[in-house]
Amino acid sequence: MKKFIFLSIVFLFIACPPTAKNSARIYIQRGEYEEAREQILIGLQQSPNDYEYYGLLAKVEIGIGNWVEASRAFQNGVKIDSVKMMNFLLTDQQNIPVYWQAFYNAAITLMGERKYEEALTNLFYCEILQPDNVNEYILEGGIYTELGDIEKANAAYSRALNIDPENPEAHFLVGKAVFEKGLYDSSLVHFDDAVTHFNKKYERIARVLFQNLPGVDEEITQEIITLWTANDETGLDRLVKVRLGFDGGLSAQRRNLEQFFKTSEGLARTYYYLGMAYYNLKDEALAFENLLKSLAIKGDDIDALYYAGEISLKNKKFDESMEYFTKITKIKEDDIYAWFYMGVNYTQKKDYQKAIDIYENRVLTLDPENIDAMTNLAYVYREMGNNKKALEWLTKAEKLQKEQ
Repeated sequence: MKKFIFLSIVFLFIACPPTAKNSARIYIQRGEYEEAREQILIGLQQSPNDYEYYGLLAKVEIGIGNWVEASRAFQNGVKIDSVKMMNFLLTDQQNIPVYWQAFYNAAITLMGERKYEEALTNLFYCEILQPDNVNEYILEGGIYTELGDIEKANAAYSRALNIDPENPEAHFLVGKAVFEKGLYDSSLVHFDDAVTHFNKKYERIARVLFQNLPGVDEEITQEIITLWTANDETGLDRLVKVRLGFDGGLSAQRRNLEQFFKTSEGLARTYYYLGMAYYNLKDEALAFENLLKSLAIKGDDIDALYYAGEISLKNKKFDESMEYFTKITKIKEDDIYAWFYMGVNYTQKKDYQKAIDIYENRVLTLDPENIDAMTNLAYVYREMGNNKKALEWLTKAEKLQKEQ
């Protein structure tokens, strides 16, 4: 009798081994994701139509940080049984923010790869999991903008603003969409709202970061943006300790720095577009004022520097204009437009030798067929009394014009 019971127990143990699914769950709980994946693949060979294996595979890919692969695993499960697959997600309440982040990150990645339809599919799942999360609608609007569907883009941005009326990013993107339609007057309203709400965030986070200083320091602000853009953690750590006076360094202030960087970038970008809206409306005074506000935050913005330099040139502020264009050439040495306008500045100042040097040795070196530079050289040489050289450059310019 005892022997029979023993054999029955052995038989039952052999007949009911742990399933691949249970093993995968155990490995996932331990964070042993590669081992979990092996078990899932074994299970899928045996049961290729078991949606739950794809749900577990999605968890594995999330654990590893493979957002797109996680999303695709989930969608493979949806193809098998969409209702049960959604229940798989929605009944796991404590992990819904994790699933949302995975779909959102996958959408960002796929947008960067120009796989727009797949990105939108991921945002669809985001909206099911967290329907009131503004970020997904802002990203959706960006995707539709890339696709050229401005109506759907604006609908997404409007949804974001309905959820969060003070969201500066949404206000900016609506303004940008209107701006790109050439409706500059209308764009001003949205850009002004964006500035208002960006400024609230900016001032709040700036009070925290600059609490050990008398106030917000423009030079440090620009240095933070430069270092963060370059992902220079050593430089950021040193800045936090030495310039901002926080003993904890970067590790203690990383979140604050990230928020400050994003808000500063957003504010600078909005001021730039405000400036360009006024520029297109022929109000150069307000255009220049907003461009300077943009440059006070992000001093190396080439576009803002360019238009600030152009407006200064039009207003005969040649030395000021030269500063903007010179800064561009230090950032981007082969910027032909900056060199050209430096030549124009020298021409207007009647510093003809410097103008010739820039036209001949900078602009025409970068673009040997630049007709504008040749025409200006003809003018400069004529003003200097060198009619032979003036005629030479004018002839070259006319010949190129006929060939084009």
